[in-house]
Amino acid sequence: RALAKDPTAVRSAGEDEAKAERKRSVVKKVSRGAGSLQGAAASATESAPSAAARRRSSSGTNGSSFAPPSRGDIVVPADAEAKLAELSRLAADLERQVEAASAKLQALRPSRETNGGTPTAAALVEAADRTEKQLKRLAGQHREAQAMEQDIGAAAVGVHSADSAKHAPTAQTLQLERRVKELEQKLSEAANGGADAAALRDQNQQQAQQLERLQNENRALSQQLLAANKEIEATERRRQESERKLKACQGLSQNLVGVLRGLQGSVVSLRREQGAIATLAKDERSSIIEGFTQLARSVQSISASKESLEVRCRDLAEERKKLHNLVLELKGNIRVFVRVRPMNDREKVDEAAGESTISYAEDCKISVYEVNTARRKWFDFDKVFQPKCSQQEVFEEVTPLATSVLDGYNVCIFAYGQTGSGKTFTMTGNKENPGLNVRILTELFRIRETRRADMDISISLVITEIYNETIKDLFVTKQKKLDVKQNPDGSNTVPGLTELDVDSVEAVLKAMAEASGNRTVMATDMNEESSRSHSIVQVRTVCVSKKDRREYIGKINLIDLAGSENVNKSGVTGQGMKEAQNINKSLSALGDVIQALVAKTPHIPFRNSKLTMMLKDSLGGDCKTLMIVQCSPAQGNVVETLSSLNFAARARNVELGKAKRNVKGGD
Repeated sequence: RALAKDPTAVRSAGEDEAKAERKRSVVKKVSRGAGSLQGAAASATESAPSAAARRRSSSGTNGSSFAPPSRGDIVVPADAEAKLAELSRLAADLERQVEAASAKLQALRPSRETNGGTPTAAALVEAADRTEKQLKRLAGQHREAQAMEQDIGAAAVGVHSADSAKHAPTAQTLQLERRVKELEQKLSEAANGGADAAALRDQNQQQAQQLERLQNENRALSQQLLAANKEIEATERRRQESERKLKACQGLSQNLVGVLRGLQGSVVSLRREQGAIATLAKDERSSIIEGFTQLARSVQSISASKESLEVRCRDLAEERKKLHNLVLELKGNIRVFVRVRPMNDREKVDEAAGESTISYAEDCKISVYEVNTARRKWFDFDKVFQPKCSQQEVFEEVTPLATSVLDGYNVCIFAYGQTGSGKTFTMTGNKENPGLNVRILTELFRIRETRRADMDISISLVITEIYNETIKDLFVTKQKKLDVKQNPDGSNTVPGLTELDVDSVEAVLKAMAEASGNRTVMATDMNEESSRSHSIVQVRTVCVSKKDRREYIGKINLIDLAGSENVNKSGVTGQGMKEAQNINKSLSALGDVIQALVAKTPHIPFRNSKLTMMLKDSLGGDCKTLMIVQCSPAQGNVVETLSSLNFAARARNVELGKAKRNVKGGD
């Protein structure tokens, strides 16, 4: 295949054939020359005596004394005839070998035609080897022919010497000389045959190089063949593996065929059963549809009844609430709301697994579980807010009570509970989620706008704190001594406080921000911003009717009490310890007042604390009072939680009497 792609190899084969043809012609010429040389030598040997006789007769005739040379005078090698015979035989052998080589070349032509005109590598190798051997043999014969030429040349010199001595060469001698020249010319041509031999050697070298290239290609092809054999072996292994898997699959398929036949029989029986069941189901479906039709009518009737009952239930619940509030207003009871803050991350880690500390029932019942006693205590209040309840939900419950201040009522809303339970958040909140203080004032301004056509409403603001039993005005930085004074009508006031008139929500927010910055707070182990004082936001409203000039004077106190504090938990010392003692003392005085109000004792100890003195108007009568108790849901604060709820339960039983409107003047 490689030779078929090489046109040079094809041209080389044609040149080899032409050179072989030239070799055959040279060999034929050498053979003819050797035969002529042998005949000339014989004729020269035979004619030598006759020529001598003729010369003797001629000389005798002429009376000359010249002695012609004898046959022995011509120096002819003794084995010249034998060498000539051997040369003839070698020439004949060479001719036969050349003819044999030519026949082989002729035989190669069919193979070239078979292989697309290109000899195969094996044929070229064999022809090259044989041609090289023939060239070597031809070179040896050429050397022998040169030796014979020298011998014949010597013989010719002898003859020439004899002829020169005679100075009378005969026609036969001239013919012999011409014959010798012809032989010399033929020998020269034979020498030229040596040049052909050199050309053949060069060609042989080229063929050897071509053979080496073919051998390299053969080695590359052998490597490719080896790789192909390996790939074939791998393919054979994969084929065997595939056959093995195929046999396994065929066996499995046969098994599956048997199973499938069994399943087909089961399918036939199941189809028959399905048909029977379908018929039965169709009949049953018809009967069920008829039953469902009747049931649907009944359900619709029940749904309509349910909706009407739910509406009736809501109406009754609203009516019950109104009646309950009316009873509370008539009795003057303190209303109590409970709000439970969410549990923080530290409390979640410390919280014991098992029963929940706080649980709820409906929207007004709450229970507390104490692990140490394994007891759960239930409480009933006016409203219970779970940790998920928002600031807005608390405000919506408080709004009716708070807005009654515009009708001339005195209202008090205060937050009570241990430190860190969320009192300040409920009352003050933050900028993103404001508390009751901001929301109630915003609602008052909204109502003022709706009543502007009928009434002139003015709103003023006073913000104070009770810190270590000292009253401080939070609108000023330079404090002066302030004290609670009793008015002739029995109410209490604090002369000297800064009363700020406000006409917009923005003015309220600015004033409250200023006051909040002046309030005393401190970080404790229980609260990062623990309030160290009782904050009181007092809003005064005066509503004058444009129709009859009647004045409705109202007042609402929004109180954020400092938290009751266990100093062992809060970790306070020094000034913080003194603050905690005063806070607990004032809250204890508040508890005594509540207890006295519940027991309806003749003397109520309002003067035991500045806090209770300022709350006298809210706890002593003619006031609507709401207590919001803040609780912690953690088991670690269960003692404080129970204490706060027990206090709230007692406060809920206080009857203040029916609240009265403060109305003046009028046409």
